[in-house]
Amino acid sequence: MGHTFAISGLVGKRFEMARMIEHHQREIKRLRQCLYQIDHAYRIRSIKPNGYRCYSRIFKKGECYRLCLETLRDADEVLSTTLITEIIMHKKGLAHDQQATITDSVNNSLHFAGRRCVVQCIGMDGLSIRWKIAD
Repeated sequence: MGHTFAISGLVGKRFEMARMIEHHQREIKRLRQCLYQIDHAYRIRSIKPNGYRCYSRIFKKGECYRLCLETLRDADEVLSTTLITEIIMHKKGLAHDQQATITDSVNNSLHFAGRRCVVQCIGMDGLSIRWKIAD
């Protein structure tokens, strides 16, 4: 007679778990239907994924940006991209065979700072852009 309580508890537990499984299966079916509707409504395949941003091995993340701003602040005058590149190369002790890579990083950093209104593009100095700290 003592087993009836245990059996009754197991039957109740089984009923509860079967009800939860049924509930979650209905929820999965609903979510799949929503996902299907989104895929067909917005043509997800036509949306291109964001590009992967690869950082230079020469600079740590954000280091080139900080060095460019530091160089411009220390100079207190208008500097060209080429001159900023040479100053940064001298500060970090980098070889001249890496100048093209460093110039690209400096250019990207200065254009980013320009979009944030931290620096201003003053004009061209031959092939190089001239920069100063924004007022």
